[in-house]
Amino acid sequence: MLHLFPKIIFLSVFFSLYHFDWVMPAFLISAKKPTLLCQQSEVIADLTENASLAALQKMSKQTSLSSFFNKPKRSKLEDTDVDNDNAVIIVNKLSSSTSATPDATSSTLPTTPASQPSSPPADLSALLEPATQPDLKEFPRTVINGKARSFSAKWYKEFRFLEYSISKDAVFCKACRHFPPEMQDRGLALNGYRDWKHLRQACERHNACKYHLNAVEKLRGFRISQTSGSVVSQMNRDMDSLVNKNREHIKVVLDVLLFCAKQNIPLRGHRETDEAVNRGNVIELFKFVSQFDPQIEQRLAQIPKNATMLSPEVQNDLLEAAATLLLRNIKSEINNNSAFYAIIADEYKDQAKRELLAVCIRYIHNGIITERAVGFVAIEDMSATAISRKILEVIEPLQLDPSLCVGFSFDGAAVMSGNKGGVQAILKETFPRAVYIHCNSHRLNLVLATVSKSSVHVSTFFETLNSLHSFMTGSSRHARFLEMQKELNPTRQSLELERSTDVRWSSKSGSVKKVLTLLDAVLEVLSEYGDSANSQTRLEAQSLAHQIETKKFIFLLVTFAKLFDITDFATKGLQSPTLSIVDCIDLIESVKESFIGLRDHSQPQNEFGKVLSLTDDLTKKHEITLWDVTTGRARRVPARISESIVMSAIGNRQAVRNDEDLKLLCDEILDRQLAELASRFQDDQYGIMKAAAACRPPTGTFEKALLHPPCQHYGIVIGDAELSVFAQQIKRKVTAGITFPSLMEVLDSCPQDIFPGVNALLRVILTLATTSCTAERIFSTTGRIHTRLRSSMGTSRLCHLTLLCHERELTERLDPDEILKIFCEKPRRLRFV
Repeated sequence: MLHLFPKIIFLSVFFSLYHFDWVMPAFLISAKKPTLLCQQSEVIADLTENASLAALQKMSKQTSLSSFFNKPKRSKLEDTDVDNDNAVIIVNKLSSSTSATPDATSSTLPTTPASQPSSPPADLSALLEPATQPDLKEFPRTVINGKARSFSAKWYKEFRFLEYSISKDAVFCKACRHFPPEMQDRGLALNGYRDWKHLRQACERHNACKYHLNAVEKLRGFRISQTSGSVVSQMNRDMDSLVNKNREHIKVVLDVLLFCAKQNIPLRGHRETDEAVNRGNVIELFKFVSQFDPQIEQRLAQIPKNATMLSPEVQNDLLEAAATLLLRNIKSEINNNSAFYAIIADEYKDQAKRELLAVCIRYIHNGIITERAVGFVAIEDMSATAISRKILEVIEPLQLDPSLCVGFSFDGAAVMSGNKGGVQAILKETFPRAVYIHCNSHRLNLVLATVSKSSVHVSTFFETLNSLHSFMTGSSRHARFLEMQKELNPTRQSLELERSTDVRWSSKSGSVKKVLTLLDAVLEVLSEYGDSANSQTRLEAQSLAHQIETKKFIFLLVTFAKLFDITDFATKGLQSPTLSIVDCIDLIESVKESFIGLRDHSQPQNEFGKVLSLTDDLTKKHEITLWDVTTGRARRVPARISESIVMSAIGNRQAVRNDEDLKLLCDEILDRQLAELASRFQDDQYGIMKAAAACRPPTGTFEKALLHPPCQHYGIVIGDAELSVFAQQIKRKVTAGITFPSLMEVLDSCPQDIFPGVNALLRVILTLATTSCTAERIFSTTGRIHTRLRSSMGTSRLCHLTLLCHERELTERLDPDEILKIFCEKPRRLRFV
């Protein structure tokens, strides 16, 4: 029971003083703040002497014991601010109730109750502005405990978070004012602080409290977020910086890859390990470039070893992305113009014995006939159905309108040209208006190949050329052949003989012209090796010399050199990607007319006379007197064919004995040439060639009857008035001296909105592919890439490299960012977007 005695005493005193509740708050407060008790005691004494009973009752209500115990619990600093506010409030009441005159410099203190905090004054700084710290000559004074006190500017330096409000004569904490705590603070945060006597202690405690430190961090973070962004934006910027570094790194790798692709440079090395001396062209070239840009080397050092983007897999993905973007650009060129197009295709066997199929598209873009490679794929089944399926698979991503396909251009192989089961017949089911055109370059080559076997004399001539090429390629003989050229012609560059084949278009021409140019060196080498100790070499040299040292061989050499000068011009012209069907007709007709001119012997200075004269000069120069190697008796022509023209000998060939025999041999060659040209270049099933000729000024008549067949086939409608007005317009331009070198100039003079029908017909004629030379060029590009040392290259990489190299012009214009966008469609170790 003894332990309850102090509590009983306390309760007794408490109830005895209950009626004097204005004393109890001061007593309880003094237990916490002795200084405040003294201040409040003085105030109470003054109130007892000078204030009325109503003032005392009001004072007692404000400081009643019940209101004291009902106050919410606050932190130490908040308690200090509350006590100081109470003290200021009491002083304010004292000054208002006494009759003493206040100091002129004193200001009215705030009387806002603790439960109703006031809003911050308007003369304080905004959130992003510096703290408002005015340096007044004299701050307002406030009487506290009978002594006038004021704020001093020196506090700014000691407590930098302070800012002073002139309107309220109070200091605030800038951070806490803008970022107040969850419990509303009536002191430095919201209402301001004016107890100048205890400002230091209050600021020191405020500076150390938790919510002030949080507010300072929030303010600092907010300021940083305004200059450098928020934390999220800073993280995003850091990520953007990392992404940009990764993109710069991958762009260098991409540039190296595209450079190698455009220049036909091998990419990989035999070994690409760190210990290897030669790690391949891509890695070595990347290291070479980094020597001139330290940032490249620095980025490579910072990137993880498993994400250097130099692996073969990444190289393949980058090449695939570049090739994909290239095809998208081609697709955009075709579809944006709603252009007619033609399909070109051909097959090829590469170094690894794989069958490859090249597909090209021909169309008109910006007034220029354009042929682009759109696919180069491997094919296992060489049947017409499989080839047709592959062509459709290549064209499908381009999303071309089948009704706009005007034709195909393939070689003359049965699998491609068959009328029932060929590729062109199968594709016509998908492209009903397309016209198949046998490649005119292949046609001309077939003419030359057929003529080279037209007679025994001619076939023996070309076989001798090939035997001579084989003889001169021997190691010792080849070296002596080059030395002999230098001895006979020191100023001329050494040349090599060429082999005559049927598949290479210019091989026969090159073989003939090289032997004619190097005839003196050839005869000297054969003469030397004709006395060789090696019986096999001696026999070969004597046999070749016996065949070459005849007037017939020299005559055929000069004759075919003359013929091939004419056909070479047509062969090169037909290989032009901008050649139209009108130009093709002109070239073939020009060749025919040239051959007819050679065949005409009526003029005194005819072409045969020139050829014979050159033959005599060469035979005299090299002392050749033998007409032919064959010296048999002349065979009698059978009676059943006595009235016919015999183009070749029956059984044993007839020997050439004089100029008349040479003339007959020349006429035989020319007649066979003309017959083959007429046979292989006569088909005009849809009247397209006649229509093209009718549209070609100045000889073009623009007759509707000639234009009707192709218009009917392609569904083009040309009105009589439209055709008449356009024809008159072209005639006026021709009369005015304006020339039209090709049909493209006619198209330029035919606006689509004025002459829609004629414009469509002209575009169809110009779009028709006359040759498949572009596909052949792709094979040439593949041959330069897929060499013997690179025979293990995968089909996908080979196809992508071939497209990028062949379409070098478009590869130069590829956007690296677009390539990376396609490249990043698959997950990567590094972030690039």
